[in-house]
Amino acid sequence: MGRQRIRAAEGVVFTPPRLVDRMVGKLFAGKAPRPGDRVLDPGCGLGAFIDGVLRWCERRGVRPPRIVGVEIDAGMARACRARYRDLSNVTIVQGDFLLLEGLGAFDYVVGNPPYISIERLPMDLREKYKRLYRTATGRFDTYMLFFEKALRLLNPGGRLVFITPEKYLYVHSARALRRLLAQHHVVEVELVEEEAFGEILAYPAVTVVDKEAPGPTTFILRDGSRTTVYLPRDGSPWLGEAMVRLQPTRLKQYKHRLREICVRISAGVATGRDNIFVVRRDMLPEELRPYAWPTVSGEELARFKAGGPIDYSKLKHVMLVPYDREGRLLGEEEAKPLLEYLARHRGELEKRRAVRIVGKKWYAFHENPPMKTLAKPKILWRDVEKEPRFWWDPEGRIIPRHNVYYLVPRNPSIIPGLLEYLSSREVEMWIEAHAQRAANGYLRLQATLFKNLPIPESLYSKGVKTLSLRQLL
Repeated sequence: MGRQRIRAAEGVVFTPPRLVDRMVGKLFAGKAPRPGDRVLDPGCGLGAFIDGVLRWCERRGVRPPRIVGVEIDAGMARACRARYRDLSNVTIVQGDFLLLEGLGAFDYVVGNPPYISIERLPMDLREKYKRLYRTATGRFDTYMLFFEKALRLLNPGGRLVFITPEKYLYVHSARALRRLLAQHHVVEVELVEEEAFGEILAYPAVTVVDKEAPGPTTFILRDGSRTTVYLPRDGSPWLGEAMVRLQPTRLKQYKHRLREICVRISAGVATGRDNIFVVRRDMLPEELRPYAWPTVSGEELARFKAGGPIDYSKLKHVMLVPYDREGRLLGEEEAKPLLEYLARHRGELEKRRAVRIVGKKWYAFHENPPMKTLAKPKILWRDVEKEPRFWWDPEGRIIPRHNVYYLVPRNPSIIPGLLEYLSSREVEMWIEAHAQRAANGYLRLQATLFKNLPIPESLYSKGVKTLSLRQLL
C-alpha cells in the first residue's frame, strides 16, 4: 500500500511538496521552532521535508532550527548532503535509522518512513529488529518501528508528525504500536485523500503526536468530517471508534457479539491446488461422485443474487474431498477411485508445503476441512467487497473455497433474520468503520471482523436457543 513501482523493494515513496507543507504546518502549529531546536527526518531521501522546514521558516522570517536527516541509501544520502552543503544547520547521516546510535535528542520529528513488510526483510535483520523493538510483533511493517524509535529520541514536550498507511489504526500486528502511542498525546489523525501520492494507490494517514500526557484525539476523515475521541490504551483498534462516533448507530449499545451465536466463522477450504481438486460438474466421472461436493469461489458467488438462498443447480463446479463427514482423511482403500484420479497429478500435489514440510499425505488438503461444521446451513460472503453482501447455503451442501468466508449459526432457524440484520444499513456502516481497506475502495471482510460484530439481544436470544433432537436431525 502506498508503494511506488520504482524502488518499491526499499519502500521508497516520495512525498509531494503540497503534502509536505501541510505536514510541516502541523509540526509547528502553536510550537514555532527556535534556532537551537533540533528537527529529525528519519528517512530523508532527497530532502523533501528538509525543504519543507526551510520553506516554512523563510515564509515567516524565522531563523531555521538545526535539522538532521537520516537516509539508508548511500547514493541518496550523498546527493542530499551535496544539496545542503552550504547550510551549516543541516546534517545528513547515512545509515539504517532503526540501528543507528548516537543521534541525540530532538524537539521535532517529521517524515514519511519507509513501508517495508516483514516478509520483505532478510531473516537476520528481521530478528535483529524483533530484539530491539517491542512494536516488531506479528506481521509488522518498518514504519511501525520508526514510530517507536522516533518517540525514544523525542524530547519531553516534543512533537512528531508522520505520514504512513492508515492500517496501523486497526490491524492486529499494530496492536503494540497503538499501546505505545496511547501513552502519549496523539493530537490528531488525518486520513489523507487517496490520490495524495498521484498514481500511487494509498490510504495514507498523517499522525501528530506530542510527547506528553495523553489527551483527546481529533480524527479528520476523508470527507472532511471531524470528531474527537479518547483513544483506548489497550491497543484495540482506533479508527472504528471515530467512524462510529460520526455515524450514530444502535450497534454500540449491543452487549453481545456474533461469535456467541455461531459454531464457526472462518475462511473457506484451502486445498493447496484448486486446479486439481475442483472440477466442472458436467465433466465429473461417475466413479468420483461419492467424493464430490458443490463448491463456489468468490467470483462465482457474485453471479448469484445476494440476500437469498443459492440455487444449487446453477453451481458449475464441485470439489473432490478426500475426507469423510467427520473430517477424517480417508484411507487409500476407501478413496481408491479418487486416488486413482488424483495420481495423475501426484507430482504436483507432492510439491505443496503441507506435504513437503508438514508431512501430510500427498492427497490431503492444505488445511483439514471441518466437515462436520461445513455440512450445515450457513451464510457465505466474499473476502473482498466494496459493499458487504451475503448469500445463504440452506442445506449445508456447499464447500466454500478459500476466498469465500462463511458462518455457521448454532441455531440454523435464525439464518433468515440474521441475513436481514447483516444486510442492514447499520451493519454496513459498522463494517465500513471497522474493516481493513484493500485497493480501489474495497473492504477486507475477514473472519475476525465478523466475530466482533455486535448483535441485538433479540438475535442473541434466538441464536443460543437449544435445538430439539428432531431439529438437529
